[in-house]
Amino acid sequence: MSEHGGLSREVARQVECWGLRGARIIIAASGGPDSLALLHALHALKRPLRLELRAAHFDHGLRRESRGDADFVRDFAESIGVPAIVGGGDVDAFRRARRLSLEDAARRLRYEFLAKTASETGADAVALGHTADDQAETVLMRILRGTGLDGLGAMSPMSAATWAGRRVNLFRPLLGVSKAETLAYCADNGLRPRVDESNLSTEMTRNRARLELLPILETYNPAAKSALNRLAKSARLDMSFIRRHAELAAERVVSRRADGVSLDRAAFAELHPAIQRHTLRIAAQTAAGDRADLSEAHVEAMLAIMSGPAGRGIDLPRGVRFETDYRQARMRRVDGEPAAFPEPPSAPVAISARGETVAGGWRVRAEPADCESALAIRRAPPSAPGTQLSETFAAAALDDNLRVRTRAPSDRFQPLGMKSDKNLADFMIDAHIPRALRDKIPLLESGGRVAWVVGWRIADWAKATPGARRCAR
Repeated sequence: MSEHGGLSREVARQVECWGLRGARIIIAASGGPDSLALLHALHALKRPLRLELRAAHFDHGLRRESRGDADFVRDFAESIGVPAIVGGGDVDAFRRARRLSLEDAARRLRYEFLAKTASETGADAVALGHTADDQAETVLMRILRGTGLDGLGAMSPMSAATWAGRRVNLFRPLLGVSKAETLAYCADNGLRPRVDESNLSTEMTRNRARLELLPILETYNPAAKSALNRLAKSARLDMSFIRRHAELAAERVVSRRADGVSLDRAAFAELHPAIQRHTLRIAAQTAAGDRADLSEAHVEAMLAIMSGPAGRGIDLPRGVRFETDYRQARMRRVDGEPAAFPEPPSAPVAISARGETVAGGWRVRAEPADCESALAIRRAPPSAPGTQLSETFAAAALDDNLRVRTRAPSDRFQPLGMKSDKNLADFMIDAHIPRALRDKIPLLESGGRVAWVVGWRIADWAKATPGARRCAR
């Protein structure tokens, strides 16, 4: 059994650890032993942890048995009182259209389906059946591909990702559990999982790593899988420290633009080389909305371009172009779409007057501010449209019912510098805000009025004025 006293207890511990008591959870169920054990264990914990569960299965259509897998998941889930959602897609056509490997195409379509299902059902997280064995394989695969420290961290028990424009929380409560334990759990509870014969094929690189390479490593160290899992955990701890410093650096170096982001080359050159790498990753994620396909080779190429002459560039994944001029580097979408904003809140979110509040994919931090500095910032040249993500307001202009939300048809707005308000839709048109972004832009509301169109303009009535005693940022 696992070091935490059993699979079910480990799942319960992870649910509590990540604040998911009372949550709505989608369980990605393939019908195999790992996901079947997870589905059964979460169902057993449903009442004590007040969970609302749904099972979700994606039919890749790549095996003759795939329809049977879908029927099996649906029948089993419904037999224990868990609603099941089944989807599918043409993986081969998607692979050809995107020029992907079959494995990568299947993974992308599966995650897009899970993100869509989570969004449509209002789920707090998608639970995945990845085990300690899967973690060891992932670490090994990434070592072979020449990953950096971030890649060595492999899978986290809880992470967020964006698929097809939808942000989703991915919950992996079995990372501390071995595959042998999931098989034992199924046997102990009379569960008969489906067997995917394709997992025994050595045509896929991951299968070869599991079936051929790991057994060889275990002749050198019988606990090779545990060692690889410890390496991943250590890398994640180190990365959490580095990432925080990179985020602080990105606040100084990276500016959001309507079509992507820009980086100040002079400020970037002053950063430590380790922080430079992760700042580039943060910038790429901001520009594209997802950095899943950004490799170390991409980062190395961008570093070389940043230190070289102006006018050079490369194409990055997700339709992003990276290029430099004398003062700036830019990452911009070249597929005709605006840069991906984080997902907005699905309903208005009350904002704390101090500290941080999560609103959809955004983190909103409020704190007291110096009024004189606010006036000095306002006199400075304006930032590029869509890049101003920090603003200072007269505290007296804001009430105790601050909320972040998206636009409504009846909204009106008094832009800074104007004496009267106007229809918010007209302001967005006049400000040349891309149509695809207008429903995603967060609005700060105070007293039922729009105080800030985030990234573009604050309301004139909310500005800090000379002589103001208290301000809020």
